[in-house]
Amino acid sequence: MTTVFEIKIWYKTDDNSCFFLLLWDDRRRQLSASLNYCKEIQRCYQRWRQRYTRFYEFPSVKPIGDSGRINPGSGDRCYDLMEAEREFLNAFQRWLGEGNVRKIQQRIRDELTRVAQVISEEGKGIGTHPSVDIFVACDSIEMERLPWETWELAPEGTPLGRVRIFRSAMDNPDPIACTKPLTACGATPGFFKALGNAHRRKTRILAIFGDDPRLPLQDDWKAVRSLKSIAEVERVTWQPHENHVDIKTKIANAICDQRGWDVLFFAGHSDETTTTGGRLAIAPNISLSISELEEKLTQARENQLQLAIFNSCSGLSIANSLIKLGLQVIVMREPIRNDVAQSFLQQFCKPLADHRDVYDALLEACQHLQSVEKFAYPSAYLLPSLFNPPGLIPYRIERFDWKKMLQQWLPTRPEAIALGTVLLLSVIPAIQVELLFDIRAFVQAVYRNLTNQLPKHTLAPVLLVAIDQESLDQADEAIESTQGKLIDSEYLAKLVRHLYALNAQVIGIYYSRHIYQPRYENLDQAIRSAVEKQNTWFVLATDKQDKVASRKWSLEGYIDFEPWTIEQPLDPTCIDESCPFAYQLAVAHLLNHQSSSDSLPQPTLNSTVDFQSQVSDYLKPGKTHNQGLIPFNQSAPPFGLASIIDFSIPPRQVYKSITAKELLNFPVPNPELQQHVMQQVVIITHGDYNDTEDDFYFPSVAGYWCHYYQPVEQDLKQCLEVLTRGEVFAYMVHHIIRQHRVVWIPDHWVIFLGAFLGKWTTIILVKKTLLQRHEQVLTLGSITGIYGLFVLQVYISALVLIPWFLPSILVWFYYSFALQKYSLR
Repeated sequence: MTTVFEIKIWYKTDDNSCFFLLLWDDRRRQLSASLNYCKEIQRCYQRWRQRYTRFYEFPSVKPIGDSGRINPGSGDRCYDLMEAEREFLNAFQRWLGEGNVRKIQQRIRDELTRVAQVISEEGKGIGTHPSVDIFVACDSIEMERLPWETWELAPEGTPLGRVRIFRSAMDNPDPIACTKPLTACGATPGFFKALGNAHRRKTRILAIFGDDPRLPLQDDWKAVRSLKSIAEVERVTWQPHENHVDIKTKIANAICDQRGWDVLFFAGHSDETTTTGGRLAIAPNISLSISELEEKLTQARENQLQLAIFNSCSGLSIANSLIKLGLQVIVMREPIRNDVAQSFLQQFCKPLADHRDVYDALLEACQHLQSVEKFAYPSAYLLPSLFNPPGLIPYRIERFDWKKMLQQWLPTRPEAIALGTVLLLSVIPAIQVELLFDIRAFVQAVYRNLTNQLPKHTLAPVLLVAIDQESLDQADEAIESTQGKLIDSEYLAKLVRHLYALNAQVIGIYYSRHIYQPRYENLDQAIRSAVEKQNTWFVLATDKQDKVASRKWSLEGYIDFEPWTIEQPLDPTCIDESCPFAYQLAVAHLLNHQSSSDSLPQPTLNSTVDFQSQVSDYLKPGKTHNQGLIPFNQSAPPFGLASIIDFSIPPRQVYKSITAKELLNFPVPNPELQQHVMQQVVIITHGDYNDTEDDFYFPSVAGYWCHYYQPVEQDLKQCLEVLTRGEVFAYMVHHIIRQHRVVWIPDHWVIFLGAFLGKWTTIILVKKTLLQRHEQVLTLGSITGIYGLFVLQVYISALVLIPWFLPSILVWFYYSFALQKYSLR
């Protein structure tokens, strides 16, 4: 429980008196007192200052005021200085105990007692004591030189709590005006708002060193660097090649860095000035005034600068200038020798590194100088002062723990909306399947073609026999007794007979139009003949129709599949489950071309066991004849990932498509055609006819390849706007035979990775200057383009589809939100 008091002190030179004003309870209550400023205080101070200067061997210091005659001392400089210190402090305490100023001291003690009673009545426990923060402000530098931190406002050793004395700014020369609300005489509301946003990143410290060969500052830098484990520490110092313009510009730009600083540290020479707010020596014969840096320091404060430490001489003017900006400031009120300043800084940084606040760190450093090094550095503990705006909590380096680190990675509201929107788009079929996959396949095909990375195989592994409208019209005319009905089964039988006459080894039939009775017997008879004469393998697409071929000498496969994906059974032998149509065709082809004929099961009409069971038994793991036979199916993609159809390969390298009419026009025997047909999987399927509803809509990439291979304008009419399911099955068969498995990494995997990278770029952005942020836009654009080329090449080289568009959009969303946020700061 903390009570805040403000003490304002005015020194009137005309009657040599001091006026004290005590304010508390948010300035709603006040108490005033007056006291003559006796000459003894001035004489004691001058004597102490002279002996301090003599001990530390500073140049002769001009006496302040009418000091009278000074005792030359005993000759022991340390003893003389400590004697002068005791006389000065005793005189100071006696002076403050005179007259009605004692009422101020008593009011503070009464408050300590009252608060202690409240704590006791509320039962907050042993060890809870009241705390009183006192902010002392003086209207003249003569009063500020006095050691107000030593004012004995509470009885020594009192168990009631502690009294913390801070220096503050005299915000108004009129005592009456200083009874206004606290924000009128202290830090601005904007500053407190900035504090609320502090510590969302690791603490940043800027150390400025005034270069001087006579003033070695290596130990100062070492002390500041001891904080590197809990803070980012950067330094600015003069380099021999820099002129006064370069070094001043460098320091000014560093101070107002858009990434922001929490702590500003200066080591070197400094001095008081009456008009420029203090002077800093930044290089040999080069100085900067606080007034020159005021604009930059204001920007730094808006970017979260909270504490300024000047480990240099005579900093009262500097403190008065900076506290008006809302900063906490630590300065030395008198000249200080370099080794003393370094000793102070080393002791100050230790508690700061333990995350204790600056008041405790300052108090501990002063106590160390007063007790441990009292003979080496007498009176040095009196020099440091902490200037603090009233009501502002003393700064401390917050612990950058895992919780805080994770908090900065949590998405903001706009980022969360962007992430949710992108994830939603990734699961909408109309977006994913009909748009993103379509565009990606088109771009992939163009990239593959431009980079000349087309497959080198010359013969397409699939022969697609398409029953189109023209073929059906010819069949209606050629086959008698149709009575106006479609004669699909008899026409299919005719195609089968023609194919086995051409020595086709594997024939797949996917034809969903109704096969009218009684003519399906013709198709069954044609299949029987092909099996009996040359053991032709037939794979029939399963449907709800009557079976046209027995399962004892044929295989079946289901035709359902998710758009873009290759159906793949969990068990490659298909012993306990039905298998996809395309998979069965590929297995049949691989068995016929990779196995020895003596051990390979063959379809026969006299078989008593389903042919699927024979093939499954042949494919069982461990059999010597099938080791490495179908490596594509020996292992499914990990983590349940899907394999997709790669339409970036041109259709002419996947399948050769002819119409049923064209096939029947080929004469038999035809040695060249027979040689090709024997090496291909033949699929009899739908073509482009009037009443089919079996299209797989995919215009972009199909149109690209068609236009690429049909450059003559009159041939462009051959380019279809659809792919049929038969053509899609041909792609599947090709991929299985060629072991061309493209694994699709799900969009949400990469989207979450994009969210991580996007958030990382926003965290990095905070540390960049405005110019660097604009450069980062170009860098991010280049990285996005390079990533796009990378995923295109990985698709071809590693057969992995990595999403590009949605993750990239998300990264740019995150970056644009951050850019807008930090540009408005």
